[in-house]
Amino acid sequence: MKKQSDFKSYKKEIMGAAHDERLRLALTRAIKSFRGNVKNALEKFPHTLDLAEEVQAIKEKSIADMENLARRAIAAIEENQGKGYIARTADEALDIISGLVGTGKLIVKGKTMTGEEIGLREHLEAKGNEVFETDLGEFIIQKMGSKPMHILSPSIHVPREDVARLFSKVIGQEVTEDSDIAGLVAAAREYLRDKFFRADIGISGANAVAAETGSLFIIENEGNIRLSTSAPPVHIALVGMEKLVPTISDAHKVTEVTWRYANYTVPSYVSMISGPSKTGDIEKVITY
Repeated sequence: MKKQSDFKSYKKEIMGAAHDERLRLALTRAIKSFRGNVKNALEKFPHTLDLAEEVQAIKEKSIADMENLARRAIAAIEENQGKGYIARTADEALDIISGLVGTGKLIVKGKTMTGEEIGLREHLEAKGNEVFETDLGEFIIQKMGSKPMHILSPSIHVPREDVARLFSKVIGQEVTEDSDIAGLVAAAREYLRDKFFRADIGISGANAVAAETGSLFIIENEGNIRLSTSAPPVHIALVGMEKLVPTISDAHKVTEVTWRYANYTVPSYVSMISGPSKTGDIEKVITY
């Protein structure tokens, strides 16, 4: 009976979405823009098609060797003065992160679909922490009390007029429905900026992980992930094991193909994080 009930609920949700004019408007705008941007990126960088085939081979080989790559990555991360953990289940991942975070913390979180899948934000909030999504799409979804519709564009289904009304409520400043998108982005940026520098912990995902060095590769355009991973004193990365590849060269190839098919000729930022900040400027002694 439960399966039948779930199907009826799912059908009702689908039919409601199919007749939602604002949803159709938002998706029509986004799809038109997305297709044009991807077409432009592939025309400008035609080698991406061949590179994508190479990346497919890298990923297939990596998935077959996932356990070994995970062990290598953990060893490299710890050699770089970080801490590495392997979670076999969602509950294990939540327990590990809860142990690192504790309670009463201010947390800034970059986009991590793995975190979304396991309910990380809700789990940390239930433990008495204050969590801010800092990716603009995720921030919109968080404040709406909704769920992401798309892995690349979480708020793809939300038209700008709805975003303006939402921001007027949660940001504390008047944002009119006829505000342009640049104005909406500026309002969110201003609201979130001080959160980065007051945060106790930053959480991110990663687009690829090079097992040989434990390096995280993270693509972004907003700059929020650079702030989330560098401004707070603690950075926690939650990454699915499918993101593991053998080498830095492999990881770079994965990220290049990813950003092209994510509709960008080139992203604003690609971070490679290989442990805590360090310096060797005094007598060439590396100090963390």
